[in-house]
Amino acid sequence: MRTFEYSPEVRWSDQDLLGHVNNARMITLIEECRVRWMHHVRASHITSGGLLVAHQSIDYLVPVMYGPELKLTAVVKKIGNSSFTISTRGDQSGRKVFDSDVVLVHIDRETGRPTPLTDEVRAVFEPYLAE
Repeated sequence: MRTFEYSPEVRWSDQDLLGHVNNARMITLIEECRVRWMHHVRASHITSGGLLVAHQSIDYLVPVMYGPELKLTAVVKKIGNSSFTISTRGDQSGRKVFDSDVVLVHIDRETGRPTPLTDEVRAVFEPYLAE
């Protein structure tokens, strides 16, 4: 199984009044990882940009802090008929800090309706499928 790793820049302004990275900012950092991974595998080219975030969940385990490197690791958790789930793990200072799942639905851009994943799309995601 392949993984995609990305270390986003955590900025001073990402902190909240409690001194850790704001929970809303974490969604943006996870999205940034996902978008970079999609460009890496050229998924936006083969999906024609027709992807919709249908669901997102995050389990925060410990606060993410400004300063130490934040490493994000993405894999595909599940591939369905017209959707797939990307699981992202965050690690900082040698420990897991969060787990996130995002369900993306492949849609027809003209109708906005779900459409089956093509064999080409499946071939791109399957090497990243978690066992």
